[in-house]
Parts: sequence; C-alpha cells; structure tokens
Amino acid sequence: MINTMIVPITDVQLKEIQNFCPRSKDEIDQDVDIVRHWLNKQPHLPKTSDEFIKKVLFSLKYRTEKVKLVIENYYTVKELFPQIYGDLDPTSETFRKHVEAVHMFPLPKLTPDFHRVLCYRMATTDAKVFCPDNQLKRNEMMWNWLFDEDELTLGDIWVFDLTNMNSMAQWAHFNLSFMKKILKINMEAKPVRIKRVHFVNIAPIAETSLNFIKHFFPQKYKNRILFNATFESLQGLYPIDMFPNEWGGKAGNMAELSRRMHKELIKRRNWCIAMEGLKSDSSKRIGQSKTADKSILGVEGNFKKICFD
Repeated sequence: MINTMIVPITDVQLKEIQNFCPRSKDEIDQDVDIVRHWLNKQPHLPKTSDEFIKKVLFSLKYRTEKVKLVIENYYTVKELFPQIYGDLDPTSETFRKHVEAVHMFPLPKLTPDFHRVLCYRMATTDAKVFCPDNQLKRNEMMWNWLFDEDELTLGDIWVFDLTNMNSMAQWAHFNLSFMKKILKINMEAKPVRIKRVHFVNIAPIAETSLNFIKHFFPQKYKNRILFNATFESLQGLYPIDMFPNEWGGKAGNMAELSRRMHKELIKRRNWCIAMEGLKSDSSKRIGQSKTADKSILGVEGNFKKICFD
C-alpha cells in the first residue's frame, strides 16, 4: 500500500521528462517574459504565477501563441460555467455525496513513460445519484490539484471502469450538452496532453453511447480512445502493480483511493475555495478578444452563457 496520494518523482525522472522537450533556462525565461508581457495587457484575467506559466509552456511544448490561447480559454470557461467552477468547498454535503457515488482518483505512480493515470468508476448503479456538473466540478478540482502538485508529467491517461454502468438511465446523462462541455474544457481550455482514454468492462448496452462519445472527439484523438473488454488487456501497456486492487494491482482499493483524494482537497480547502475567484472578468475586458477561441466564447462579446445545441 502506498501512503501518499501521488509519489513524488525523482530528480532523474524530472530530467528525463524535461528532455522530451529540451529548453535552456534562458529560453524558458524568455518564453515566460513573452507570456507575462501579454498577460499584463489583459486586465480581465487574474494574476498568474511564473510557475503556472512555466508548467503551461511545458505542457504545450513552448508554443507561446498556443499558451496565450489556452490561458485565455482556461480562465474564460471558469466565468462561463459557474455551476462547475463555483461552490468548490470540498467539505460540503453535496461534494461528500458525490465522493460516495463516484470513485475518482489519480494513481499514485506515473507510468514508466511518465504519464499520470486518472481513474473513474461509479460506486453504485443508481442513476439518480449521478450529476454531470458535479462530475465535471470534482474532476476539475482533482486535475487542478494535480497540476499544482505534480512537478511535470508528459500527459494524462484516463481509465473508465464501466462495471456499474449498465442501464440506459445512467447513460442518458451523457447527452450532447455534457459531452461538448467535456471537450471544450479538456481540448481547448486546459494545458493537458490526453494520451489515451480507456473504457473497460463495457456492457452491451453501453456500445451505442460510447460510439456517440467517440464521435465528438477530434480525429487525432479517436485512435487514442480504446475499448478494453477486461483489465487484463491493459497489462501489456502498464505495470499491473500500479493499478487499484480491484484491477489486480497493489495501489489500494478504489473507495479508499477516492476518499484519499477527497482528503487531500479538504487539506487544501482554502486553496480550493480561492480557485473560485481565479476566472476572467468580462467587465474588465478591453475591446473584443483577439486571443480567445470564439467557440469557447459562444457569440463574441457575450459572456453570459454559451450555447452548444
């Protein structure tokens, strides 16, 4: 059993990760200055630390124009979706109930090729306990915690265990609006590299829903979405020991790992709540945005809501 939520990487591992996108200190400082110069001219965006900028730069391979776009979108979706990015107190009753309903956690160890694995499984077959916006809220809090805690990784791997997803009432939550929120946030408004998405233990009833979900991913990601009949099929891709006990590993049981992630957020409760204020303020925006993705903003200049349907 590993006692820490995530195992810190060693100096040797950090060096190997950095070598995937080599950049000298002077070059990194120059890139930070470029982004900082741009940020100083964006009064609608919150204050951002150099450490955050450096991590975004690394995640986006030091493409400064892409970094500007993602930072703009990252803070803009937080204003557009208050139902997801507001009320971030991890001690609330609503949050606690969701922890009981859905197991959601990162695996403590990185994969051998330095990817962070995020795991998901419904703890019950009761469709009434699943709230899409709460699912996204908790996922965003977990991801932001990881982005702050992890020194560097080379991307994320998602593993969805569908053992308890066996009714149409459950799959009905994965509608067009929900899927487009997921894609907008993760593909356009977050500095993340999604390397693979695994769906495991798929019931026949889920086939249509999963193909529907896959349809909305960009073409370059479709080949990264894998349907796995059992967890044994993952053993050729990852060390089995790194997985939860239920999947044949030694990381601990899923309920405990999920509770442990919740406890980490509770430890940083003030930080979580402070995240509510880290969003764009459209009242301070100067003119029309030349940076933000219009598909994020909906209609240019209208920041009250975004329409997907």
